[in-house]
Formats: sequence, C-alpha cells, structure tokens
Amino acid sequence: MLLRFFSELRRRNVVKTLVAYLGLVWLILQVIATTSPYLNLSPRIGTFFTVVFLAGIPVVFYIAWYFDITLHGLKRIPNLTDEPLKPLGPVRWTGLAIIFVGCTFLGINLFEQIQSERGRVQDGTQLVKKAQAMAVMPFRDLSPEQDQSYLAEGIAEELSSLLGEKTGLQVSAFTSVLMLSRQQLSPMDIGRRLDVDAVLSGSVRAIGDRLKIRLELIDSQNGQTLWSDTLQRKLADVFSMESEIGRSVTNLLQDNYFSAEHFNRGVSAASTDAYVMYLKGREQYRMQTTESMKQARKLFEQAVVLDPEYTQAYVGLADTLVMLSKSQHRFGVLEPHIAAQLAEQNLTKVFVRDDSIARAYAIQGKVFELQQQPDQALSSYNKAISLNPNLAIAYMWRFSELQRQNRYEDALESLKKATQLDPLSIANQFNLGFEYTRKGQYQHAQAQFEQLIKDFPESPMGYKGLASVAYCQGHLAESLMQWQKAQSVSPDDSNLKYQFLDVLVQLKLGDELKKRTDDEAYTPSLLLINGQYEQLFKLMDFQVAANPDDPWILFEAAWYQMLVGDEQVAGQLLIRAYPLMNSADIYGMPYCSPAIEFAWAFKGSGQMEQADQLIQRCESGLASARKIGINNIYDYLGARIAALKNQPDEAVKSLAEAVNKGWMEWWTPHDPLLASIQSQAQVMALNQQITENLEQQSQKAQQLLSKTN
Repeated sequence: MLLRFFSELRRRNVVKTLVAYLGLVWLILQVIATTSPYLNLSPRIGTFFTVVFLAGIPVVFYIAWYFDITLHGLKRIPNLTDEPLKPLGPVRWTGLAIIFVGCTFLGINLFEQIQSERGRVQDGTQLVKKAQAMAVMPFRDLSPEQDQSYLAEGIAEELSSLLGEKTGLQVSAFTSVLMLSRQQLSPMDIGRRLDVDAVLSGSVRAIGDRLKIRLELIDSQNGQTLWSDTLQRKLADVFSMESEIGRSVTNLLQDNYFSAEHFNRGVSAASTDAYVMYLKGREQYRMQTTESMKQARKLFEQAVVLDPEYTQAYVGLADTLVMLSKSQHRFGVLEPHIAAQLAEQNLTKVFVRDDSIARAYAIQGKVFELQQQPDQALSSYNKAISLNPNLAIAYMWRFSELQRQNRYEDALESLKKATQLDPLSIANQFNLGFEYTRKGQYQHAQAQFEQLIKDFPESPMGYKGLASVAYCQGHLAESLMQWQKAQSVSPDDSNLKYQFLDVLVQLKLGDELKKRTDDEAYTPSLLLINGQYEQLFKLMDFQVAANPDDPWILFEAAWYQMLVGDEQVAGQLLIRAYPLMNSADIYGMPYCSPAIEFAWAFKGSGQMEQADQLIQRCESGLASARKIGINNIYDYLGARIAALKNQPDEAVKSLAEAVNKGWMEWWTPHDPLLASIQSQAQVMALNQQITENLEQQSQKAQQLLSKTN
C-alpha cells in the first residue's frame, strides 16, 4: 500500500511540484527581506507572506495530486489505465475546500500567535535570554549640534543605576562601560570584556520638549539583537520612560514579571530644568578633576534651587562636597570638617524625602570617615550595598575602611566585588593587584597589572604594580626598569622618581644615582656606597647638630653608625631619638622600624624591660602581618626578633626563608641585630648568596639602563 502511494507520488510529479513551489516561495521571501528596510515596510509583511506560503503547502499538494501544473495551466493527471478521465466529483472539490478552509484557519492562528509573541517581546514581557549580568552603554547623542551628550550619557547612567537597584541582575558600573565605549569598541566586545550576557545600547535625541530614545538589547555572545524599541515622549516624562525601559529589559532577561511601578524610584524632578541641571552636574562629576567638581557643585546647587524637592540633586551635591575635601585621593578645596558638615546637611534633606537611595548611604559613609567614625562609616556602606548590590563605589569605599580596621580578608572580598562590577577602575585594578602581591600570588598580580597597563597605558599605576611584583621576588633590575617606565609616563610624580632612585641605592649603582639626581637627600647614600665613611659621619654629625630634636635625623645617623661605624655611638643616638619619636611612627610595618632598632639599643644598654616591650610589640605586629600576606621582609624581621631574643636556630631559619624569597639588602652581613648568628656557616653562606645575587642584578640593571640612555 505504502509502495503504491510513493509510486503515485512520482507518477503524478507531486514532489517536483512541491520543490518548485518551495523554491519560488524562498525567492519571494528573499526579495521581501531585502527590500523591506529600504521601503520601510513593517516586519508583519514578511511574517504574513511566510504564513500564507506555509499554509498553502497542503493546498498545493492536493492540487498536484490531481493536476499537472504547467505554464499553460492545469492539466489532469491521466489514469494509470487507459480509461478516459472522469470529471472531479463533489467529494474531491469538497475535500479541496476543507483543506483550504483548514489551512486558512491554521494560518490565521499562527500569524496571530507570532504577532502576540513579537508584541510580548516588544513590550518586555517575554523572556528572550536568561541572563545573570548586563551592562548599559552610554547612549549616542543624535542631536544636530551634538551638544546633548550630558543627556544621552546621563539617561544611560540613570538606567544603569535603576537596573542595579531594582533587579536581580549584576549590572556593570557605568564608569567602566563608559571607558570601554570611548575606545570605540562594539557592544559585543564590551560585553565580552565585562563578562556580561547582554548589553543595552541606544541613542537619544531631544527636540524642544520632545525626547526620542532608540534602544537595542544585544547578546554579548553573538552580537544578535534580542530586542529593540523606540520611545517618544515629552522630556518631562523621562522618569516614566526610564521605569518602562527598566521593566522591559528585566522581563526580557529574567524569568520573572515586573510591572513598571516596580521601577518607580520616587526621585522624579518636578522641574525638567532641574533634571537637565542634574544631568549636567553628573557629566562634570564623571570628569573627576578639581575644576569639574567645582562646576558640578554649582550645577547641583542650581538643580536644588529649581526644584527644592528633587532628592537626587541633594545626593549629587553631597557627593561632590565630599569629593572636594582636602583628604587623600580627593580634590582638595574644602577643609574636611567643613566638607563633612555641608555634605551631612544635604544628606539630611535626602533621608527626610527618601530613605532608600543607596548612594546616599555610601556618601554618608565617607562623611563618617571624615569625622573619624569608622564603625558608623562601615555600617553606612553595608546599608548602601543592601539597597543596591551593584553599587561598585560602596564596595570600594568599604574595602578601604575594612583595611583600616585590619579586617583584611573581608576587605579583599569587598575589593574583589568592586573590581567585578567596575573592572576598569584604576583604583580597583591596582588595589586588587596589590593584594595579590601581598599574598605572594605573583602571577595573578602580574596579570592584573598588565591588564591595567593595557586598559590605561597613560597611567603609571600598572608599571608601579609590576615594579612591586618584581621587587618582592628579588628581581631588582626588572623592578628598576618598571619604575623607570612609570616615571616616563608621569614625569612630574616625584614619588615615582624616588622609588627609582631607591632601587639604584639598593643595587649600589652610585654612578647612575649621581647622574640622575642632585638631591642632597641622597648624598649620605652616595658616600655610603662609595665607602667614604669619614665624610659620611661628618655630614651626619652636622645634620644632628643642626637638627638636635629631629628624631628621624638622629635615627638616620644611628643607622649609618650601626652598619659601618661605632655601634656604641649608634645606640646612644637611638636612645636619644626614642622619646622624640611620635608613638604612631615607631612600629612602622613591614620592618617594625624604628622600634626593632630601638629594642637593640635598649638591650645593648642593659634596659631589658624597655627592649622586651618593643620586641613584644614587633612580634605581635609580625603575627598580624603574616596572616594577610607573604613578604621576605616579614621573614627578615622574624630573624632579627629571634636573634634579639637569643633564639639562634629560629633566627637562621627565618633568614634563610627571607633570602629564598628574594631578600637582597647589601647591608645584611653588617646588621648588628644579627651579630649573634653572623659567624655561623649557614649564615655566612646566605650572606654570600645575597652578595652574588645582588651583583647579578646590578650587572643586569646596568645593561638595561645602557639601552635606555
């Protein structure tokens, strides 16, 4: 039976007819797909014809069974026998009618279903991709004068913040996305760099009081457009537009349904002009210069005047005031207590109106820092993170506070989260690399700093990090060259120059040091390197006489006497310096210096109780330091402590560990704190190893420097 059916299919040319039909359908659909964009045709046109042609397949099949479709029309298929053909009866025509009606019904339902699905996607109620992380790109400014970047970038930043607060998505910090977009990277490349599943891009154009926003949600893996939409409203309706966009994007990427009301933030400006001023203030804030911060402050103040109830304007103003304080890493205009007081006044106005703004609590944390209230600061950072788990700056500020409280493991976790959300932050990248270095994870640290150089070749921070990585491993020549690169990128940074010169001193490259600086602060080092000890001691005697109450001058003079002079004189100078020294400066880690040298001096003069107190504090500091990191300096400090406590075996063991990890100070054989073990064969061998390693590094450094001169 089945064989007979297939035989009839071949005899009646049904398959050939269907193939010809499908080929014609494909050609027509290609023409429609090609011409639709140019003719501005609705996507429904292509969908309509596709459904019609699919529904027509059973009809064509039925007709092809009875008729041969030719260029001259329809011809009946002859019978298998020579019997004359009979006209098709009512049954056959009824069958054709049933098939036609059935296909029409199914086609209409299919078309409506497709349109319904498309509408759900368009409205943001249909999941198109299950995503865990996303980013919002700065929107393009399509204004004729290209003067609305503040509006385009500002709306995108607000959307990024909104999505971070109101969804379960991980949303990359807008600052990182902004930096990548300025490198002219595609949305797909940006998504891959940030390790997110989707990227929201778009454009903004405002004409008069009308605002047009074009949106595209793009799959980071393949660059495919998952969703697109165009919104046109009055500028005054921008907040409802942001809520609508947030709802749509979230529903498209998560297997949940959110209403637009879920995204209402309660921070809308009653005045469009106030909103514009706020966005202009944010634009200035993002520039991160003293001048731009001053301008941002003025713009936020204008926004508040235009709309005294606009909460976000108060947040922006408080943020700017904190950044304008004279504290470290800020923009140094206002005294810290003044900045804190002014910022606190504005935050009070925020919390009265809306106590759910995450960034306000993060800023409150910085105010508490300025007021020396660390516990309250940490509490505010935690509150900010609970309200917005994607607020990268809150994690970064919490990291700094946790470090100050010596909670290093918690600090590292906070830093990792900040870097995950804001991977292109120079501070985040450098601090994470520094933490890897401190823990002895040098490969991770090197990769982190190399990425920092790749992202910010104009910044010295990556080279600075690589210099530290090399130094900690005893690769002094490599460290020297990285400091030189950092200095070439930022020649006005005196700290980089001093770091470079200090490595020259350690390598005992006196000629290079003399060529590269005339700073009198390095004169004692040059005299020491060149063995001009008598001149060195005369110079330091003069310095001590000129500055009799300067504890650091006394300590420096004592240090040179300890190494190559009279140890008794060194002890006297140290005991003289001790009461002049600020207690906060005595136990400076990682060397616990000058406390450990003071302990040696007190022990030498028979003041054992004072010496033991100092040693005990250094031991405690060393134990805490070893919990958070690996450093050859810690091992060397351990050797000095053990030697002072008359524990020679432990001292030798710690010294060996220090040398194996890269300890390479030329003065080690002359260190009087290790005098009790210097005559041991193992220690003498270690000192010889230090000398040989130092000579190798010195020769290598000279070769590298000769290539750059």
